[in-house]
Amino acid sequence: MEDFDDIERQIRTIIAEELQADEKEIRKDSTIAELGGDSLKALMLITSLENHFNITISDEDAMKIKSFSAAAAIVRKLKRA
Repeated sequence: MEDFDDIERQIRTIIAEELQADEKEIRKDSTIAELGGDSLKALMLITSLENHFNITISDEDAMKIKSFSAAAAIVRKLKRA
């Protein structure tokens, strides 16, 4: 069982809600596509991350969010900024 920090747990919950995925199935190496994400759902996911964490994700960073770990890294980077 993987350990998730607080930010990762929040992201996992958001991904599960937006992609209608089972939260227990989301691993750090899960891709958005593996979890049932398409371009529209990815856009909704990005908006949810922005709203939840009160951040703005640039188009450049949005294009990098192809996995759980990438989403976590970008959220962490923007929360520190």
